[in-house]
Parts: sequence; structure tokens; C-alpha cells
Amino acid sequence: MDPISRRNALRLVAGTSAAVGGAVVLPGNGLLDTASAATIKKFRAELVDHTVHPGQRIVLEVWRHRMSPESRIRVRDSNGLEWKRVVGSQHPHRWHATAGRHSGTIDINVVGPRGRVMHDWTHHQQLHYQVSSGVMRGPLIGMSAPSGEWDRRVDEVGGGVAARRIYADLAAGAGSMLSVVEQAHNAGMLPVISYKVGGDVAGAVRGDYNAVARRAAALLASFDLPTAVTFWHEPYGDMSGAQYAAASRHLVPIFQRGKLRVGPILNGWLLDRQRSTFASYAPADLLRAWDWVGIDSYESGTQSSPGAIKPADRIPALRAFLRAHGHTAKPLAVGEYNGYSGTTIAEAGDRLLASSNVWFGCMWNSTGNKGRVLTGDRLTAFRRTLADPRSRSPRRTA
Repeated sequence: MDPISRRNALRLVAGTSAAVGGAVVLPGNGLLDTASAATIKKFRAELVDHTVHPGQRIVLEVWRHRMSPESRIRVRDSNGLEWKRVVGSQHPHRWHATAGRHSGTIDINVVGPRGRVMHDWTHHQQLHYQVSSGVMRGPLIGMSAPSGEWDRRVDEVGGGVAARRIYADLAAGAGSMLSVVEQAHNAGMLPVISYKVGGDVAGAVRGDYNAVARRAAALLASFDLPTAVTFWHEPYGDMSGAQYAAASRHLVPIFQRGKLRVGPILNGWLLDRQRSTFASYAPADLLRAWDWVGIDSYESGTQSSPGAIKPADRIPALRAFLRAHGHTAKPLAVGEYNGYSGTTIAEAGDRLLASSNVWFGCMWNSTGNKGRVLTGDRLTAFRRTLADPRSRSPRRTA
């Protein structure tokens, strides 16, 4: 075999392959014969979930291994579904499509610098997805309460809590509230984590928290369990829509990895009479990128003088907003809700349970701002929501 030339040695250091006297040099693999080298994939593709329901989002992840920088990935669907690349997604790249009524096959190819579609084994992969004809399971009914009061509140509502709201801060480090996340997973609950940045809006807009967000995302993904993540719930009043969108464009793709699903929890009351303001926090590119869209929703008015608009009213309002923007299949969520009466809480629970494609809805079971700890008929109403057969039970754990 001919000796490795200086040029090929430099190419090896740069991470590319080089033909050397009938063999191929590959990073970390020593020397392979040409036939063996030809069987090495240029990318790897995986579906996050292989079984979905009609109208549910299908998520494809692609890792580029040995592709040239000028090449790109092409995704085609046997059912003609439109696959869209998630803006800003990196490592892995992500594509989304909305499932129809039929199972299908996805063809993923490399397209070369000159537009030539490569069909050989190393540049092509097929994946299959199954569309289930069964009815989607109901929503996860969850709760929010301070950590020191959590066990007491769970005992009071009588169990059945399937999601837990958690408030973390990237300014406090990647491990902020991680022990509480672990507690939620161990209890079979979906953690619904809201990250803020210590009040440093300008820093988030600049991307100053991207590095700590990557570490936090890796820690969350290491549990390998479904987890909901949001950036700065109820951003109106703390920052402009433009600031929120700019910071989200940094952080959303960072947290979209493994079984983490990212979406906003916006100020629900803006849907009452300020939909244009609400829309400024949900621009088109983020609506495409988010895995779900959520709001916080409280009863209007005060305890002594309740208003006409109830928490339940904003769930169809959110659905109408998404429909108007072309996202009818986007899962919905309610990060916090509460009410001044048992009737209001019961109506909100029923609306969550009766609405299709709601992922979770969490009761704010604490006194503060517009929320009040559940007692009396309000506590009874929430217990009935948790016990309703339409609600999804906490995940079974070993």
C-alpha cells in the first residue's frame, strides 16, 4: 500500500475521507477497503414517535455525519405530506409534518451541491410511521404549588395529578429545579418546566444563556421521559413581543431534543380583546417551530366581583387563533388556571377534558395574584376533574 501523502493526512485531520492506494482513510476508523467504505451512511434519521394519531405532529430528526457542507437533505412522504424543516434546528436537524389518516413511508435522500438526488444506500434512508385509528387519550390534568406545600396539596386533591408545573431559572445554572423534575418523573407526572433568566431579558435576546440552556437540555433529556419546556411564561408586561421572539429563536431549538417538547405559555387574557398583541408574541416562524402552544388562564374580575370572561372561554379562543394562522393540529396546553368559584373551576376542567388535542392543563393551587388555594366547593370541583374518566392518569412507574 502506498504511504499516506501529506495532503491526505491533512484531509484526515480535517475529518474528511481520502482514498489511499485502494483504501479509504476515515476519522476514528483507521483504514477501510473501498468496498467497506461505500457502506458507511452519510446521515442518520429517526422518528421521535413511530405511531401517531390523525392530526398529530410527526417529528423527524436527522444527524448529518459525513455529508459535505454544500449538500442538503430532501424529505418525501408516500402520502404526500408536506415536511417542513424547523427553523434554526441543529444537532439534530428536525422536520415536522401533520399526520393524515393513513400510515406511510418517508424517503430521506441527500441532494448534492449541483441538485442531484443521490439514491445509493449511503445517501438514502426509509422510515415508516403508523397512524392509529384509535381515539387520542385525554389531557393530563396537573397542578402547581410551592415545593414546600406540594405533598400537602396532592393529599388534599386526592391524587390523580398527572403533570407538575415547575419554575426554574437559567441564571441559577443548568441544574435549577432539576431535583423537582426528577421527583415529578418518579411520581409518573409530566414535568412542565418554565425557564426564566433572572430578569435579564436583554441577555436572553443576545443569546447569553444559550450555553447554559444546552447543558440544561442535556440534563432534562437524560431522563428519557416526556417533558414540556417553555421559556418565560406570561411574557407580556416583562418584554415586548419582538424581544420574546428574539430570545425564543435562540432557546426553542436548543431544548428540542430527545423527548423534550417546547412551546410557549402566553398571557391568555390577551385573547379577550387584544389578539393583535397576543399575535406579536407568536410570530409565524415560532408557530411553526413550537411543538405545542399554551396559555395561562384566570377568571376575569375579582373575588368580590367576578368578570364575565372565564378560564374555560380562552381554550376555544386559543384554538380559533391557531386555526386562523393555519395550525389546527397544534396541541394546546394550559399552564395555569384557577377560578373564584367551584362552578368556574368545574367549567374549566370540563372544557379541557372535552377539547380535542389538549396535552395538559394545570391548576394553580396557591394563593397569589389572581389564584387562591383550593378549598370547599372549588376543591371539590377540581377533585372531580381529576377523577373524570376522560382525564389521563399519571404514567405508571416500575
